[in-house]
Amino acid sequence: MSKRLRLPVGTMAAALIAVLALSGAARAEVSLFAPPELLEATTTGDLDKMRAILVRTSRPDVTDYYGNTPLIIAIKAGNGEAVRLLLDSGAHPNLSDREGNNALIWAAESGDVGILRQLLKKNAKPNQDNRQGLTALMVAARKGFADVVEVLIKAGSDVKKADYTGRDALTWAKESRNPRVAELLRQAGAR
Repeated sequence: MSKRLRLPVGTMAAALIAVLALSGAARAEVSLFAPPELLEATTTGDLDKMRAILVRTSRPDVTDYYGNTPLIIAIKAGNGEAVRLLLDSGAHPNLSDREGNNALIWAAESGDVGILRQLLKKNAKPNQDNRQGLTALMVAARKGFADVVEVLIKAGSDVKKADYTGRDALTWAKESRNPRVAELLRQAGAR
């Protein structure tokens, strides 16, 4: 006859929480109530405060309720120095916000080639897509940023990949009426 181990409900809940916490170790920490001070410092662009916080903590990937990491916030603000500081402190370039937009997609959206190159040097995935299936290349093509498209193609972006509506980067370039971007994509093999 086998014996069953009986644990109080509180003990089982604590064990489950511990297992879930360990399985999500690579994920960012989410703050629902008060934004962590690193998010605040990044939002205000206070580099000195960011440095001080990053010296004290080894977690540059905290997120707000919307999934914005300090890296994403710095990119949206166009703060290349903050982006460099965060990447050098171990910020993960492939984390996404709630819509699935990662740092590279936000850099493509802004058209900032310098930030884009920083992310690619830190192993940002050029073909990572968001919840609509859009990649950074598709976003740049839609916006008409030829220099961003060129950098992304050289980084290995798939010019034939389509989003969930069936549109690829070339289709987005045609819809945005940008012949230079369309030509770059055709030269890279888009049809």
